[in-house]
Amino acid sequence: MDAIFTSGIFMSFFIALLLFTKKNKALTDRILAIWVALIGLHLLSYYLYHLGFWEKYPHMVGITAPFPLIHGPMLYLYTLYSLRNDKSLRPVDYWHFAPFLIGYLSMFEFFFFYSAEEKRLVDHGVVDDFGLTMSVMLVGFIVSGLTYSFLAYRLTWKHKHKIDDNFSYEEGINLDWLRYCIYGIGIIFLTATVIIVLRDALGMQFSFNADFIFYTLIILFIFYIGYFGIRHQDMFTNNIKTTVSQPSKIPTEEKYKKTGLKDQKINEIHKELISFMDEKKPYLDPKVSLSDLAD
Repeated sequence: MDAIFTSGIFMSFFIALLLFTKKNKALTDRILAIWVALIGLHLLSYYLYHLGFWEKYPHMVGITAPFPLIHGPMLYLYTLYSLRNDKSLRPVDYWHFAPFLIGYLSMFEFFFFYSAEEKRLVDHGVVDDFGLTMSVMLVGFIVSGLTYSFLAYRLTWKHKHKIDDNFSYEEGINLDWLRYCIYGIGIIFLTATVIIVLRDALGMQFSFNADFIFYTLIILFIFYIGYFGIRHQDMFTNNIKTTVSQPSKIPTEEKYKKTGLKDQKINEIHKELISFMDEKKPYLDPKVSLSDLAD
């Protein structure tokens, strides 16, 4: 287990470093770099807890307790801006991190005013001052994770239909990577939900540390990111994004009603178009889009 954790932690920070040092970074690169770095910190914190460091250094207790609340928003924003061309986050996007910040604010007194011995007692469950706070964060983690996974999947579903309506060739704008990310995070959240319900709500006692299942899945997710990044070099090098513009909502007849073209000119253009289609056959190009054909 130690080897799995150390390799997962190393891979997390290594991937984050590659993304942070990438030239011409897109917004999605920065989002993924921050997210993977946070995952690395989360894994490192739990690994140190597993090794008994929190017992030796009680001031580390709870330092990453609100971290599970950030994975859902990061997945959603990464998916959202993988399908857009924005250079920076919109002001409204920062509201997704409100539960994460509220989690830290709710533990402000614990972090700065509790002594080392008091923190040790809280960690051992002898003192239950923050039992309600932890319960609320657990419920928030489940709701946040499942909700954001659904919202991220809905984004890809809508985008897929937009692609089908505008492109005859899909390989250059393949959504498999995003879908697999969403499936992976969804499985992690579902697994964590089952463990939390069985252990904390129903009182089931596991013969092993059930948390290892959750963290092992996170590590496998990190390895998948690394595998995909190496196999598809555009993740760690300059990437070219294909975007699909929103289709016009103006009816065709209304849109071109006032073009000023004479009937004679329209007929000439129509003949040229028919001739071009017959001779060049642009529709045979599997990568041609409606906008390319219109140009």
